[in-house]
This record gives sequence, C-alpha cells and structure tokens, in this order.
Amino acid sequence: MRNALKYLHRGTMMTTRLGNWKQRLGAACCGMLLITPAAPGAAPTALTAALTPPQAQQAILRAVQGIAPQREQRRRYRIALPFGATLFPPDADLASAPLAPALAAWLALPAAQRQHDVLIAPDIDYFWNAEGRQYSCQFIIHVAADGTGSRLTTLQVRPTSYAGKRFELLGRTGPGRYMQLQPTTPSASTEADLRRFLAAALAGEQ
Repeated sequence: MRNALKYLHRGTMMTTRLGNWKQRLGAACCGMLLITPAAPGAAPTALTAALTPPQAQQAILRAVQGIAPQREQRRRYRIALPFGATLFPPDADLASAPLAPALAAWLALPAAQRQHDVLIAPDIDYFWNAEGRQYSCQFIIHVAADGTGSRLTTLQVRPTSYAGKRFELLGRTGPGRYMQLQPTTPSASTEADLRRFLAAALAGEQ
C-alpha cells in the first residue's frame, strides 16, 4: 500500500505546479482479440476480446504486475488499479482537470458500468518520447460487456509534457529549480503502444 501511494504521489506534485490541476492519484489466455484500424484522423476504435469483463480486467491487472523490471514498460505502466480500489482517483478529482470529451463521457457513466475498468499510472516523474515531446499521462481502460465477450476503450488522463527545469525564487519549497509541466494533447503513438500492450495481455502473451 505504501508503494502504491508513492507511485501515485506524482499527481500531488503536478497539482502544485499546474494550479487547479488536482490529482490524487490476466485470466483466460485463449481469448481471441480483434482490433479494427481506425480511419486516418478518426478516434481509435475499441478493442474486442472473447473474455468476459471480469476476465479482461484481471488479465490487464496481471499483465501490468508481470512486466519485467528491466523493461521500459515497467516505468510507463507502473501500477494498475481496478475501479473502486482505495487508491483509484475519485470522480471529483478526475473532474477537476480540464476535461476531454471522452473523459467527461466516462465520468457520466454509472459506477455499475465502470466496475471492471482499470487505471494504469506511470512511475513518478517518468516521461517518454511521444511525437517529439517528453510526455506522460495516466490511462483508464474502460471494459464493457460485448455479447459474451468484452469491448475495451482507452483514455489518456491528464496528458502532460515536460519542458525541463527552471529556477524559481518563490517555488513550492523555496528557491530552486522546478520541473516545468504543461497540459498537452493526447499522444497517438502512446495510444498505439498501449493498444499493443493490451492486445498481448488479453491474448495471454504477457
């Protein structure tokens, strides 16, 4: 539990530096996964898998837990939390950030329709290259029933770019060099990377 709080502490740091940005921050291996490419410029389509929502959720949680320490994914997908877990950010915290339409729509869903969702958060202050930016975000994986299987959609929560450090005389803890963090647009390459990770997780390949 203490380790989980440590990894989510990154959100508290971002809160101070971004003003009103507030943040607290697998099962059947035989499931078939279908990914339909989106048209250029269109929103990514959902992933579908022949796993029930509880099975899909557990597959994702296990995949994150099973990432080898030496892999880059270990830092990008540092912790995974099921919806309703103690450390899963409450709706009020998520709604305090500038809301993208997809996140607003997710927040409008009844809790019963989100019960199999997963939050994935990166390591503290970890940024990766995405379209020429040093980029970071958290992810919400929405898992919905789709016949006898599941349909998964992904959200990038609080997409942030890192623009180096700058000396501030009146910084949070006094004079010093502070990280310059700025809200940014979601990353297409990060979305593609996450979808590949989820495809492997749902196919039992992680």
